[in-house]
Amino acid sequence: MNRLSVTLVALLLVGCECDSICEANRATIAFLDKNPSSDQIIDYLNEYKGEAPGAATYGAIVNWGLKNSTKFIDTLNHPKITNRNLDLIVYKIADYGNHEEWCKIYSDLTVRKNDKYIRSRLLGCNYGL
Repeated sequence: MNRLSVTLVALLLVGCECDSICEANRATIAFLDKNPSSDQIIDYLNEYKGEAPGAATYGAIVNWGLKNSTKFIDTLNHPKITNRNLDLIVYKIADYGNHEEWCKIYSDLTVRKNDKYIRSRLLGCNYGL
């Protein structure tokens, strides 16, 4: 019983480590803080991190994109981007429920192919296509 009490007190004082989803989120934020190129961002997205950590990675990129929309949009129009990358980005936008903000960002961006691809898949953004 004494060991259990000591262990519980130690956990309360030290805290628990992040799980794999939390770690993927932290790692992605740290990666993006280094101001990587679009090419590096796409390579990072394509590294297999596991299902849930991979989803966290895409989520962190989507959240970063709200504050860095020009670089985000340029990255999504990079020649290396795949339809899978684009579909997962759109999924995370819808999953996070911030598609309205993205509709505003994409409202005038219909020149490049991938801008149209993203905009046509965002909920409520299909006007004028």
